[in-house]
Amino acid sequence: MPNETELDRHALDRIASFFKVFSEPTRLAILQLLRRGPASVNDIVASLSTSQANVSKQLKTLHAADLLKREPRGTQVIYSISEPLVFELCDLVCSKLNRRAIAEATVVYEI
Repeated sequence: MPNETELDRHALDRIASFFKVFSEPTRLAILQLLRRGPASVNDIVASLSTSQANVSKQLKTLHAADLLKREPRGTQVIYSISEPLVFELCDLVCSKLNRRAIAEATVVYEI
């Protein structure tokens, strides 16, 4: 019998789906780019080595996850971060990876 703090299967599925958003390198590159500030699709495509179709697909996924907001401006759409929590999550993951890299580097140079 689950205790009061355990999540049900539906909640776990929703959490897993949210984390899947971060499993694609182009999406992470877009988030990193938008950390500097809002950008148009054209700006994002110019900054990344991928097609406009791929960028648009990844932007759609990030927007559907409520991580981005989009604002039409004339013939362009400007994307920006709508959920700053995304950077806290990324910072936590990068910090963990850096700790591991430092630990592994230390072991390599031990005599």
